[in-house]
Amino acid sequence: MGFLGKLFGGEEHPPLYPGTPAAARFERHQEVVTAFAARLHDRLEVVPGEKFLYAFIGRPPEAFGIAWFEGSEEHNLKTLMKTRGLNQEQLGHISSELRQAYLRSKGEPRFMFQAGKKKVIVTPSVSLEKDLLKIIHEVAD
Repeated sequence: MGFLGKLFGGEEHPPLYPGTPAAARFERHQEVVTAFAARLHDRLEVVPGEKFLYAFIGRPPEAFGIAWFEGSEEHNLKTLMKTRGLNQEQLGHISSELRQAYLRSKGEPRFMFQAGKKKVIVTPSVSLEKDLLKIIHEVAD
């Protein structure tokens, strides 16, 4: 993608090559990512983790949603709000923390994975995974 792609929001990342440490982190989540990507019409960036797969949907850090998967079970802020009885203020705090975590990870390597017809950005960042784990699964408690 050249100048026009960057101008209109396209991003260039190297491909996620099999056999690399990044690919190894991603491999166990590949099926879930491919199925999830097929349902979306928006940009998708995933953070593969040991227990969870996190998915930024949209254009983080400005406008985004987030979902996470434990195995094939999908969760998002709406389900978190229901299960934990969170109010809008708490949800706003979590969203702000997620935005800050994403911004801290901007320098991390990112790769492109072809999930069916959709290109997915893969961010195999251990530090971002730890931040997301803390924000979603601890701060929300």
